[in-house]
Amino acid sequence: MQLEAQLRLCQSCIWCYKSGQRMLSLSSAQRKAASYYDLLGVKSDASVDEIKNAFFDKSKKLHPDSNPSNPKLHSQFVELNEAYRVLSKELSRKEYDLKLQHPYQGGQAFRSTSGHTMYRSTTTNDNVRYWEQFRHAQSPEATAEERKQKKRRNFRLVIYCIITMVFSVGAHAVFFRKLEEVHNSFMDEKDRAITEIYNEAKERARVNGFKKQTEILRQKHADFQEKVKMNKGGPEK
Repeated sequence: MQLEAQLRLCQSCIWCYKSGQRMLSLSSAQRKAASYYDLLGVKSDASVDEIKNAFFDKSKKLHPDSNPSNPKLHSQFVELNEAYRVLSKELSRKEYDLKLQHPYQGGQAFRSTSGHTMYRSTTTNDNVRYWEQFRHAQSPEATAEERKQKKRRNFRLVIYCIITMVFSVGAHAVFFRKLEEVHNSFMDEKDRAITEIYNEAKERARVNGFKKQTEILRQKHADFQEKVKMNKGGPEK
């Protein structure tokens, strides 16, 4: 009898120990679990727009497609969607705030009045629609006809560019050729005038003779010196 009583006492102690350990684990998990406001990184008095913006920012970082090698992102993303789903509606947010004020009532995690299963499915659908918008906006799938039309437009654009380049090269060639002709005609006319003046001077020198031509040059030189002296003496007067 004494041995049986000791065994019962040991069983009672073990049961009490396990029950206490279970309660401690639940309480510690509840303390460690971040609230939905902490998951979204907003204050408890945040507006709906602030919650929405915070959810969009967090969902881009925690989406499983952003880092497929990290398996924890899926659970974090699910929790983030659940937090947004609860806090984005007035009724479910009031229920959740009440649950935060009395965290040990009921002993289980918060669940919306609409049912956890329905909420999880609608959250998944909303999430799929949300990320489909980004996927279609970033990489739209073009049909075969659209690809052909795009290829034709690009081909026409290349042809127009080539025609423009050829026309530009031809116009520059014609312009430079005309400029060269004008320059050559101007230089030829100038050479002709200089040659004519030289020939006239040479003919006068032949007609006048060497002595007379020398006198003419000396007379012109004297006249030139006289003009220079007059110009120098003009300011002195």
